[in-house]
Amino acid sequence: MTAAVRFTLHPDATVPHTLIMALSGELDYDNADVLCERITALLTGEYQRLVLDLSGLTFCDSTGIKVFLALRTLIDERSGAIALTDLHPRLDKVFQMTGLGQLFAVYPARADALNLMRAQPSAP
Repeated sequence: MTAAVRFTLHPDATVPHTLIMALSGELDYDNADVLCERITALLTGEYQRLVLDLSGLTFCDSTGIKVFLALRTLIDERSGAIALTDLHPRLDKVFQMTGLGQLFAVYPARADALNLMRAQPSAP
């Protein structure tokens, strides 16, 4: 049995239309669908951009990767942006080995992603 994946919201009024959250625990077959449903429900029409801090995500299997791809598709449909930050070293290795690092904007720290999003206007 794996540890549950958890998420914490981190609102920041200086970055409009952006949902900011941190994931922690293990993202796998047992919890990936539920997490994807919860994040999708939070991504109401108000949000066009998503920042995911992954520093606390210690494990991610292929179903977890599917969650990231599904969220990317959802955000792309809104002409928005998704940024992944603070990848745990194990997850960073998976992203580099699979080429996923080229599909996502990956930043070393949440502050880096937020600074970039502050500088970019939101889509109408």
